[in-house]
Amino acid sequence: MTVADYILDWSSKDPASRAYAEGHLKRLEKTLAITPPAADAADRVLEMGAYFHITPALKSLLGYGEVRGCYYGPRGIIERKSVTSASGDIFECCVDLFDAERDPFPYPDEHFATVLCCELLEHLSCDPMHMMHEINRVLKVDGHLVLTTPNLGSLRAIAAILTGYNPGFFPAYLRPSEGGAAEARHSREYTMPEACRLLLDSGLEVTFRDTGPYDKEPGSDFDWVKALLEPHQLSTEFRGECIFAVGRKTGPPRERYPCWLYSG
Repeated sequence: MTVADYILDWSSKDPASRAYAEGHLKRLEKTLAITPPAADAADRVLEMGAYFHITPALKSLLGYGEVRGCYYGPRGIIERKSVTSASGDIFECCVDLFDAERDPFPYPDEHFATVLCCELLEHLSCDPMHMMHEINRVLKVDGHLVLTTPNLGSLRAIAAILTGYNPGFFPAYLRPSEGGAAEARHSREYTMPEACRLLLDSGLEVTFRDTGPYDKEPGSDFDWVKALLEPHQLSTEFRGECIFAVGRKTGPPRERYPCWLYSG
């Protein structure tokens, strides 16, 4: 079974989950490929914003002895969640609810060997460095953060600007459901240099950086954008739709409110 088949196998029983997995399949595959495997069975991993598409693989493919999830919700609540694959395998883990921008994470210092923060950063609306400081705190020294987020410097984004459209990957407001609040939308998207600065200001050495597609390669759709950039010696590197970055904790955070990210 390929990694792609494995991911889809865990999403087959829920049509919405399956649709999301298919739309993010290249991203999910690459995320697993760049996540460091456990050094031994005692290593712990935290997946932030866990949707359970790759969560089972953290244990079965990468060897982590304890897999924990977390999600936005009332602080202090712990949910025991499970997912069943098409082949009948069952995966369970605890998911802690809290606000990553405001609450202290409910874990001891240096508790995890690896933290995954995938497709979450762009949703934060007020204080992303709170989250980054807490990630640093709960990571072991030499532990890793795996970060993915939409790339505001992609060829698609540049093409959007040049043709008069909003460059954001998800700029639209979401209409509230009947009687409820609107779902979270993208608050701020990042370029590759910004993602790297975010890691460095958070006490993390950048050990890997790349960009790529969410579900399929763009083909030649944006070759015309490359043709505009190259004569002006503007880089065509890191122009994929999704940023993939890995940081290794080398020490405490360097900045609480870096001036490139905060004003005032």
